[in-house]
Amino acid sequence: MFEENPPSRYFTRLAHPEDSQETSTAVSHVLRDQENTGHVPADNSGSFASSGDLPANPTSPQNHLANLKLLMARQKAEYESKIASLEQRNRELQSEIKGMHSKLGQQRKWYSLVEMKMRNAERAKEDAERRNEMLQKEMEEFFETFGGINKWK
Repeated sequence: MFEENPPSRYFTRLAHPEDSQETSTAVSHVLRDQENTGHVPADNSGSFASSGDLPANPTSPQNHLANLKLLMARQKAEYESKIASLEQRNRELQSEIKGMHSKLGQQRKWYSLVEMKMRNAERAKEDAERRNEMLQKEMEEFFETFGGINKWK
């Protein structure tokens, strides 16, 4: 029923010409777009080193498989580089967050210290005002008493 050739096993659906044409068109558009942008990641599949190693018949299932493998290798390399970039950015942001947490802790300590100093200053002011009032009363009493003594002389 199936041939022993593994690629033919994957392309048994491509017996209809419209399927083959759609796949060929899609692969050729993607490859053309990638070549136009100049973004051609390394091929990690090991199957084909370059497009020169592709079979001569552009509509053959092996050619489609080779094109798809090449496309997958390019996408894999692109996605891996994006993942690595995102992981690096994540590490940078985590480091920045740690620094901000440290600064926030320092700011909280500074704020509590300032609050404590303000409370102490308010208490000292209240105490000073109380002492001044007491001194004022004592002085008035003293002058009343002293003033009374001077009248007798």
